[in-house]
Amino acid sequence: MKIRLSIFVVSLLLLPLTGVYLSGGNWSDVAPLSISERGDAGIINLPAVLLTTLMLAGYIVLINHLNKILTGNKIFATQQHFFIWMSGASVVLVWLVCYLNLFVGSWINQTENPILQALLYSPLFALLVPAVLCTRALIAALPGLLKRLSNRLFFTPPAASTLATIFIALAIVGLLGGALWTTQLLSLFWCAPLLLLMGLQCLWHESTFFSGLKTGDNGRIICSALAGLLVGNFVLFAYQNNGGLLSININQFFLQTGLVIFAWTGMQLGDVVAENFRGKPRTELFKAKKKFPIPVVVKINRS
Repeated sequence: MKIRLSIFVVSLLLLPLTGVYLSGGNWSDVAPLSISERGDAGIINLPAVLLTTLMLAGYIVLINHLNKILTGNKIFATQQHFFIWMSGASVVLVWLVCYLNLFVGSWINQTENPILQALLYSPLFALLVPAVLCTRALIAALPGLLKRLSNRLFFTPPAASTLATIFIALAIVGLLGGALWTTQLLSLFWCAPLLLLMGLQCLWHESTFFSGLKTGDNGRIICSALAGLLVGNFVLFAYQNNGGLLSININQFFLQTGLVIFAWTGMQLGDVVAENFRGKPRTELFKAKKKFPIPVVVKINRS
């Protein structure tokens, strides 16, 4: 798990920058716009961020309570350590997304006072993926929904090594070329984190987020997409209605698609983190078996 996550983070940090340097550019070519060019959207709105964080925390509490009513499960109580890990993973993932945006400018980044930003935005970012997970669990708990979302269409996917090659190759192309040919490769650039995670999963012979498709199980994919749309639009609505300004340079279709891709990436990241909570680690399976601690004496009867 740790090796895959390390490769994932390092790749997202270095590949876009490598693409810029290979084209003869440098960091100044991807530097953020000046204050005058960014306008009010580039100014940190302290009250808006704090109020949005509180509203999202309240949203998670409400969703968790509704899920308890529907299923009787206390998600935070039974999966406390998992959600702590996912909060940390969510912070890293969203900051990586903000870093990637420097290369394509899908929205206006706020760059002043990085220490204040780290302290201010990290609590909000820590809630995003857990909010998607809780919302997906609530949607999936609706009576009869998962049964309706399943079908009898089965297919045999290519070998894991083939899928790993395809996914990783597309991710590398997207991350290297997306910063250079933004118009042509923008969609592939933003899909690259999900493709990279899926490729690493296949490379390690683990299941991907879309593995259920081979048995006709569409529920997890559709419920996660709906959860991403609900959480993403809720956060955008809360931030803007609390006085925050956003300057988004993509149309609504691509914005909503981006929210779905983010939710799927968070779910795939959750699958990777969840491996840390599966019984014994894989390395334990290959350790030599210990000898039986009680000596066994065999007595031969010669009569």
